[in-house]
Amino acid sequence: MMPPIDRRRFGDLLGATAIAAYLLIALGTAVSTTGSGSSCTTWPSCSSDWTIGPMTGDALLFWGHRAAALAAGLLVVATALAAWRLDVDRRAKAGIAVAVVLFPVQVALGAALVLGASTLVGVAHLVFAMAIFGGLLGALAVTLENRALEREQGETDLTEPLASDPTLAPDRAGDSPDEPASGASTEVRIEDLGTVERLRRTAGAYLTLTKPKLMWLLCLVALAGVGLATVTGESVAVSTVAATLLGGVLAIGASGTFNHVLERDRDRKMDRTNDRPLVHDLVPVRNAVAFAVCLVAASMAVMLTWVNALAAGLTLAAIAYYSVLYTAVLKPNTAWNTVLGGGAGALPALIGWAAVTGSVGLPAVVLAAVIFWWTPAHFYSLAIAYREDYARGGFPMFPVVEGVLTARRHVLLFLGATLLSASLLGWLAGLGWLYTVTSVGLGAVFLRSVVRQYRESTDDAALRSFYVSNYYLGAILVTIVLETIVVA
Repeated sequence: MMPPIDRRRFGDLLGATAIAAYLLIALGTAVSTTGSGSSCTTWPSCSSDWTIGPMTGDALLFWGHRAAALAAGLLVVATALAAWRLDVDRRAKAGIAVAVVLFPVQVALGAALVLGASTLVGVAHLVFAMAIFGGLLGALAVTLENRALEREQGETDLTEPLASDPTLAPDRAGDSPDEPASGASTEVRIEDLGTVERLRRTAGAYLTLTKPKLMWLLCLVALAGVGLATVTGESVAVSTVAATLLGGVLAIGASGTFNHVLERDRDRKMDRTNDRPLVHDLVPVRNAVAFAVCLVAASMAVMLTWVNALAAGLTLAAIAYYSVLYTAVLKPNTAWNTVLGGGAGALPALIGWAAVTGSVGLPAVVLAAVIFWWTPAHFYSLAIAYREDYARGGFPMFPVVEGVLTARRHVLLFLGATLLSASLLGWLAGLGWLYTVTSVGLGAVFLRSVVRQYRESTDDAALRSFYVSNYYLGAILVTIVLETIVVA
């Protein structure tokens, strides 16, 4: 017999219920997009047959959806009973109440769909399912935050901002805000090196300016946009895909270089960035600017010559968004810089679609929304781990200004928006089993890593979430490419 649910285990139960609700959404969208619903035309049995024998893939998916609905319903009931018995926070009760009220409605809508209801009923079914998940996730955020506050009571560094003005935040190891951080490496003048070593060091410096670590993920976003466009029946030449990716790589390099130029003074103050090329004058600033301009020109030449004007315009907009709006305007001036700057990473989804169709379609917009919501869910974890470093650099990152617990709450909520957008994308684009399994499996791992942040309250836990978020997005982008291009 299971022991009674206490307040600690209630959070586990609520987390499991939220994951079950998301699994139900993902399986439901898969049933809709694969046409598996046609294998069962009655409710609650399947074509008047209550026996379960050997099943086809469609029948397995359909019955899996019903089994998930039963499990999720039981978990919602158990969670509601535990919440009222434990007298949890009224905000958590409100979120759970949303699930309790809407779940029977969901069952009725699902039955109506099986019996031949209109498409509008299907849309309502999806919207209500998302509302149930949203209510449960909100309740989970409140519950985890309250537990963390109880555990960390008296440790004000987790509940208060580092400083009202991030430029005046306390520094580690006695460093002055106006002096380079103590972790700065000893400089070696490039003029003192031999010719070969000097060329190698200079080439490496220019490569670093382009931020190559960002290229693989952003190129995957563009490639996923290309794949989604092919689902519409559009054909795409390999040369177009190659040119789109090449133009994107050049654009990312230009944006990264402009970012290095504009942030070089702040980079000197941060342990994480004080080894960058412009900090140590490995590349003169004027040369870096000229290099970035050349990359922009090369990117535009490639996009205009081998892709199309819309893709080129969107690429130029992405460069300006990241280099000017995010780096120069948002990042140094507002705690909402990451959220508002998320559009820069989302634009490659539109670029990939535009490269194939010469237009912008709804699936590409929803993929862009996935990236937009994922960006703060991903980056806030890094900002939590390096909050003191960002404060030393004078950046008003959200965890610096609003505090770590508030930032963790936003990670959880933005993750929820990411998962819902990913499900909506699967429904709109007709993605199948591989996408469903990947988005649910790694979505659950991502959610689990965020929950662990609340429990462990360490920078290592925050960094784990940061890395898991990369794996999550990379995996679902790869599955989109596989389903739409490789095995289509």
